Amino acid sequence: MIEHVRSERKVLGLIMDVFNPLTVNLWGANINRRTVENVKKAGFLETEVTNLAGDIVKEIIINNKK
Repeated sequence: MIEHVRSERKVLGLIMDVFNPLTVNLWGANINRRTVENVKKAGFLETEVTNLAGDIVKEIIINNKK
């Protein structure tokens, strides 16, 4: 999957948190999701993560061996 996620950089991540309510109300999209963490919490052990645009847009490949 290609996913837009919260930046791991402290200041940029905070800015994304502040603006998230606005983007949700305007476009319905959360800009501060922690998708990689959530995938791991869901129990998927074999994941490949590639940064496509800084640390905000990622390609996440999950091998479904939960």
